Amino acid sequence: MNTALDDPNLVAKINSTKTISAAMWMTVIGTLGILFLPLMVSGIIDELGFDKKQAGYIAAAEMAGVAIASGLGIFWVRRVNWRIIGTYATVVFIGANWISTGIDGYWLMFIARLFVGLASGALLAIGLACQSDSKNADRIFGYWVAVQMTVSAVGYLLLPSIRTQWGLDGFLFALIILGATSFFSILYMPRNGLNRSVAADGPRSSIVLGGFALVGALLFFMAQGGLWAFLERLGLAANLTVTQIGFALAISSYCGIVGGLAKNWLTDFMGTTAPFICVVIGEIIMLYLFANDPGNILYAVAVCMLQFFWAMGMATLLGGFNLIDKSGGLVLLLMSVAKVGYSLGPALMGWLIDGDDYSRVLLSSGALVIVGMLTAVVLIKTIDR
Repeated sequence: MNTALDDPNLVAKINSTKTISAAMWMTVIGTLGILFLPLMVSGIIDELGFDKKQAGYIAAAEMAGVAIASGLGIFWVRRVNWRIIGTYATVVFIGANWISTGIDGYWLMFIARLFVGLASGALLAIGLACQSDSKNADRIFGYWVAVQMTVSAVGYLLLPSIRTQWGLDGFLFALIILGATSFFSILYMPRNGLNRSVAADGPRSSIVLGGFALVGALLFFMAQGGLWAFLERLGLAANLTVTQIGFALAISSYCGIVGGLAKNWLTDFMGTTAPFICVVIGEIIMLYLFANDPGNILYAVAVCMLQFFWAMGMATLLGGFNLIDKSGGLVLLLMSVAKVGYSLGPALMGWLIDGDDYSRVLLSSGALVIVGMLTAVVLIKTIDR
């Protein structure tokens, strides 16, 4: 008998609005470092004198920490007290960011940011596990993506001016203040989630197909990360000014908010497959706009479409993976795969650029999206039968 699944008090608590809100916010805190990584990287280059290569390694260390802690969550997140580990992770997040304010050496900064990433990954794993235990997990993932994009939009309005006025230390202290709010989330979290170990014992074929679905997701995230890294260069190649490009980037985050919510609307009216197909069609149209030397307006439209369908794709994959894996483990692995994709994508696209010709980048992005999303949806539908 699966007693945790039958515990009405635990089920009621996990499905309460307070707990779901707390889990979503904890997950957002777990992604802060990734959301605002460009600001941190730019700060350590400008203020600490690190070269771009060193800054890239430091950024990679933080992303690796997130990927390791969240990916390994399939082994530990169902075996620990969420409140205790969440508290420790929050303390480490705050402490490592605080230590980063007094560091000017490369290796010390590398290690500090690695610990920030590990703490972030732990918070991310706990928050996602709690969301995946909800009876409405498919919809909640869409809401979480929308909340994440809201924080990103507000952050990029406020944090650059904070860094300009108070430097890198001011930016890091802003992260510390935001990270401290995780303590309030912990107050409303259950000590543990549902016991889904029985549900995890699925057939070997499902495990193999789930692995292929993760590969499909990896291709999608590679396309998004690679294109995002060179958005400014695409705008400059189209003879746009830095101001015009910045305006497009600023408004695009708000489209990401709608993208996370639109996934839920599409699922309600057209079924679980509709968001996958919509992402593929939308991204092909977006790449076509980029490929035809867009002016200021069309470039802004294309950037907004990228954020919209990126958010929709993330929410769709989270919901789909939670349906096919009753243990919730694939959801955690998906977030690790996303970080790997965001790292591999820019490297691949940078290799494909030929001077100011980005045609191979756009074609490759389109191919990765089509193959990745269609692979994921076919396998998800096959396993979920």
